[in-house]
Amino acid sequence: MTASSIRDLRLRVRRPLAAAVLALALLGSTACATNHKKQRPLLPPQQAYDLAMQRIAKKHYYTGRTMLQELMPRVPPDDRDILPKIQLGIADAYFKDGGQLNYGEALNSFRTFLTYYPNHEESARVQYMVGMSLFQQALSPDRDQTLTLQAIQEFEKVETVYPTSPYVAQAKKKIIACHDRLAEHERVVARFYQKRKKYNAAIDRYRTILDRYPQYNRTAQVLFDTGTCLLAVGNRPEAEEFIGRLLQEQPDGKLAARAKEMLSDYDRTQQKEARKEHKG
Repeated sequence: MTASSIRDLRLRVRRPLAAAVLALALLGSTACATNHKKQRPLLPPQQAYDLAMQRIAKKHYYTGRTMLQELMPRVPPDDRDILPKIQLGIADAYFKDGGQLNYGEALNSFRTFLTYYPNHEESARVQYMVGMSLFQQALSPDRDQTLTLQAIQEFEKVETVYPTSPYVAQAKKKIIACHDRLAEHERVVARFYQKRKKYNAAIDRYRTILDRYPQYNRTAQVLFDTGTCLLAVGNRPEAEEFIGRLLQEQPDGKLAARAKEMLSDYDRTQQKEARKEHKG
């Protein structure tokens, strides 16, 4: 190959390469220009906050809280007006979005708020929301109830720390709901023992429910099941005591009718057994 042909070959290779480099350069400059056009001047903090809260009000929780998170570094640390509102807006957006992960983030955000603003006008509500974030994360009654116990502790703080707050009444209602969940957990365990004919273990669990959770919404069922287990172990006097409580609390209910029939069946069976023994 001659020197001139080699030069021609190099030129043919370089020309497409140079064209490609130029095209990439033009594309990059166009993209930069486009990005530059998209950049908007930053809104003042209050306007940015209001816009984010409008997004949250429309249930665009992720967008709203992201806007608030981006706004926070722009606010001076000593700003005691808008900064707590931003922190609270982020926490509320996580909670309203729902789901285990978001409730966990909400819990952390509410606790952070109380750390920095314990005397803020919203602090009582935030303390209540700490309890709610735990309550929403708690597992079903057939699972571990550690978070339910923690929620009770946080709800109790509402009255302890903020006794004049209107959230005290709401916290008390949630405590009752937590107790119902704990009682249901005990009942599930008791039924497990009862089905396996471990009656004494079941009776102990049922007694715990009646002693600790007198406002439990399924007390009638517990009284009935306690009576059933007591009859199964031959303790009629105590069985009659629990059935008597059931008849007093719900005299016209279906469980009351079943309890009467159960007690009569037990007595008939005992009489038959006694006659057999006498004949023998």
